Amino acid sequence: MSNPAPAAEYKHYLGNRPIRWTERRKDLILVGGGLILLLAVLAMVLSLAALSQSREAAPAAAVATPAGGAGGGTPIAAAPSIDDADGVDYEEFELVDPNLPAVPAGKVKTFDVDVYHHVTQVDADLAPAEVWSYSVNGVDHRGTGYSEALVAEVGDVIDFKLTNGSSEQMQVTLPHSLDFHSAEVNPGERYADLMPGESMQYRFEANHPGVFMYHCATQPVLQHTGAGMVGAIIVKPKNLAPARDLLMVQQEYYIGEPGGLPDMDKMEAKQPDVIAFNGYADQYAENPITVKKGENVRIWLMNAGPSIWSAFHVIGTVFDKTVIEGVEGRHAQTVNLAPSQGGYVEFTLEEEGSYPFVTHAFGDMIKGALGVIQTENAPEAGHGSGH
Repeated sequence: MSNPAPAAEYKHYLGNRPIRWTERRKDLILVGGGLILLLAVLAMVLSLAALSQSREAAPAAAVATPAGGAGGGTPIAAAPSIDDADGVDYEEFELVDPNLPAVPAGKVKTFDVDVYHHVTQVDADLAPAEVWSYSVNGVDHRGTGYSEALVAEVGDVIDFKLTNGSSEQMQVTLPHSLDFHSAEVNPGERYADLMPGESMQYRFEANHPGVFMYHCATQPVLQHTGAGMVGAIIVKPKNLAPARDLLMVQQEYYIGEPGGLPDMDKMEAKQPDVIAFNGYADQYAENPITVKKGENVRIWLMNAGPSIWSAFHVIGTVFDKTVIEGVEGRHAQTVNLAPSQGGYVEFTLEEEGSYPFVTHAFGDMIKGALGVIQTENAPEAGHGSGH
């Protein structure tokens, strides 16, 4: 059981002090917590003043107190920390390769997809949780909450088989299914629930290019997707120009008891504990992705949700080309993705340096949606141009 390698220090884009992002995230959380506390105190003072006035104006009126706090619902529990997870056995972190998998050879692409339940961290500071994931052609990602991507080209035939836990090692105890957003099939038949150990197989033609979501469609869908059962299938256009192809899947995690099931109250309230790229908070800040200065970089994007929007942005560059949900754009600073939307962006890095990428919804970024792309000869922290 180990955490990611120590963060490479780089000059933060908001200042000149070289810092570690993990330290910055804690500082932001502390500052945010202080502001929230101050606002809460001010709100309480104003409420007491208003209550006093209302009592003077109508002394016989009853004062109602909402159950569960100001929101009127069940209070949302804070995520347990790793210190709360004594005695919980969980998988060791393994960095997810950010490079887009190669397109398999042949007109027919065979994908054997399996379901597995596992206990893993999705943030180095937080307790591990039970995550439900998909493996593809035997490739799984234990130690993160990421499910392997499927890659094909327009016009390919997808020969797809789903097994809901092929062995006891997969630890599957519930019915599951798989909904392909890239397929044009009868959902009542193709996306039906499978009991543990059951399989189904069918074919479809990938006629539309893009980045499409796949996910479990078993009820309640929010629980299954919030527990991790989401991923991306990339259908590449033919004759696409060469580039350094990367893949980023944004995903949310709702941590319950250490080692236990995700918290449904948090899911329903849209209050994730972690928002991450490729299944683990800040993994590409701790382990930056290296590219060449001036090369064409293409990032394939999927917002797998299940509920929070993404505003993807790379700090220090402008997207030369964007293709989001079939719509092509140019000269963009940020692309917006609703849950289940995808596409790709292309850009070059014109100077040697370290370039953070984020969701520009900063309240979500501080929950883990940050990484770094650096050039091969990026200056060391503290030795740059002073930007």
